[in-house]
Amino acid sequence: MKYYSDEQNKKASYMLFYIVQMFILLIVYSFVYTSFLAVKLAIAKYSLTFMAYMPVVLAFVVYPVVLYKARQMFQKEKRLRAVGWMMGWASLIIILLYAHLSQLAGV
Repeated sequence: MKYYSDEQNKKASYMLFYIVQMFILLIVYSFVYTSFLAVKLAIAKYSLTFMAYMPVVLAFVVYPVVLYKARQMFQKEKRLRAVGWMMGWASLIIILLYAHLSQLAGV
């Protein structure tokens, strides 16, 4: 007969959270990469400066920091807040990248 183990369940939830974090990171970075390519095309078409890359580079740098903070929250037993923080920032970054691209296309 198996016994309930809080320690084993905690380790499993941490591992599952880390796997979900890596999956979400891949999704966000795929949007960052496509945004990078779109900005590259917009720069060539509209003769923009390299500053058009700034929001894309900022998203590339900021999201791993958000994941690190979410991991710290998860380890402090604030699991729901950590998941919400991670998913909220991912959606915000994707929406802001699309808004940036729509502004570039409207130039």
